[in-house]
Amino acid sequence: MDKTQRLFYILTTIQQRPGITAPKLAELTGTSVRSIYRDIKDLDKCGIQVMLEGSKGYFIVDNYIQTPGKLGVDEYLAISLYPILASQSKLKGQVFQKSFQSAMEKILTRFKVNDNLLQLGKRIRIHMEQMNQEQDLLMQRMIQAIVEDVTIECEYYSMYREDWTKRMIDSYYLVPRGGYLYLIGFCHLREEVLTFRLSRFQRIELTGKKFFIEDDFDIDSFLDKLWGIKADSDETTFKVKFSRDVARYIKEHKYDSKPQFADQEDGSLIVTVTTRGAEEFMRWMKQYGKDAELLEPVEYRQRLQEEYREMAQRYCQGTQVL
Repeated sequence: MDKTQRLFYILTTIQQRPGITAPKLAELTGTSVRSIYRDIKDLDKCGIQVMLEGSKGYFIVDNYIQTPGKLGVDEYLAISLYPILASQSKLKGQVFQKSFQSAMEKILTRFKVNDNLLQLGKRIRIHMEQMNQEQDLLMQRMIQAIVEDVTIECEYYSMYREDWTKRMIDSYYLVPRGGYLYLIGFCHLREEVLTFRLSRFQRIELTGKKFFIEDDFDIDSFLDKLWGIKADSDETTFKVKFSRDVARYIKEHKYDSKPQFADQEDGSLIVTVTTRGAEEFMRWMKQYGKDAELLEPVEYRQRLQEEYREMAQRYCQGTQVL
């Protein structure tokens, strides 16, 4: 989670679980104890006093006021999704806008938060594809299906078939990846859990038919070892050598998969990663051009050789024509 999300999470968690310790907060937010210490100081600078009582943990001081009611499901989702969705469209009547506003009113009556903290959210922008009015409506119906656990009937453009298909989908999760929103759900047409890109839906209708997420489905396991969002049936282990010119950029990026880095004496970097998203990994690697050399697997290296040979011939022919 980003800085703003973490501050909000820490704030609400201390209020709900007074006495929680820094190590536990670090575990829950996926960060270090040192970062938690800095976050507590930032909250203090914003006018929110947090007291550390010996080994008992953290407590909110003085600025606690009873909230005028618990957050509803739509308000909870609004807090998570509205900041992202709001950047996608300039249309009025934004998805979850009213729920987001009512949730924030409840939160602001609980804590005396000054303007510095409130401005943090406005200063962070998450790049997502722009949505038009029709997509806004589809998003509203999809969110409603997730909240109510009902199956949707839809028309979806399949890139593989290059055609529109009618489907029944149980909407499990909405996941952002690479600037796009994806729906992960059970497809009745294919009879398996698949990933669908939001922008490829043309029509969504709620059927009223309830569904249940199977007990053996785990979203973290589903997303594990993906390079992007598309999952292959088999895992592939890649080994790539990056030049010293790009090595530092490769190391500083955060990956959904867990690559292993091996620094070389000449400043280059060898990256080894096992992924279920081979094609997406290849597209990512090729953006580095001559600064990336695929070492393994051999079959993918040979495929690159053929591709680059064809490109070289094409550019040589173009030069002759000029």
